[in-house]
Amino acid sequence: MARDFRRICTLLLPALLACGACTPAHAGPGASLSITSDYVLRGVSQGDGEPVLQGDVHWTFPAGWSTGLWGSQLRFRPRAATSELGAYLQWQGTVSGDFDMGAAVTHYAYPNDPRPISYDYDELAWSLAWRDQVYLAATWTPRLNLYSATDGLASNRAVYTLEASWHRTLRPHYDLSVGLGFYDPQGLDYASYAYGNATLGWHYGHWRANLSAIWVQDAPHRQYSSGPAGGPLTATVAWLF
Repeated sequence: MARDFRRICTLLLPALLACGACTPAHAGPGASLSITSDYVLRGVSQGDGEPVLQGDVHWTFPAGWSTGLWGSQLRFRPRAATSELGAYLQWQGTVSGDFDMGAAVTHYAYPNDPRPISYDYDELAWSLAWRDQVYLAATWTPRLNLYSATDGLASNRAVYTLEASWHRTLRPHYDLSVGLGFYDPQGLDYASYAYGNATLGWHYGHWRANLSAIWVQDAPHRQYSSGPAGGPLTATVAWLF
């Protein structure tokens, strides 16, 4: 799913092309501030169904490179708020007249996390876009700590994610996107699941608003994913500057 509000412009929340899609073409600084009714990552709520604030600061370099820091409030349990920070380096370029490609590396950290073990992790992502309409994305997390209330801790698991989405610009200030994804921690039963969304977006000047319908497989398929199912409807408003 750039953007550079990474988690908003993205179609299904891959770590790239989202930033690229919303980042100005010229080199220099940029930032965004947003509020969302529910921070949903791969179909799962990261805010316990409550509104959260998010922000991004970044610097765009020539030749398609950019780097930045992205942050969001989190609520894994009622009244237990913490935060997520993501430091990223990414590249996006044109492969041909019809195709764009992107790659990114991101480190995620959780300062003041009340949980007893670290859930910080690194993620590598790759994406391919055709005519700004069809997107394919794949991510790889080499090591991630996962926890299930029934089976306990699963340490240092590799995780793969595949996503595909379709995007259509609607004139003059609207766009529509639909996508599906599959989240696949390795070597675990009842940890892999599918998810998807349909998003109607509005943009005008420095402002952007999204309304998304979220779908995710039921809880028995995602026993190692913290948080309830996202949505089913979420709304986000962002200011890019």
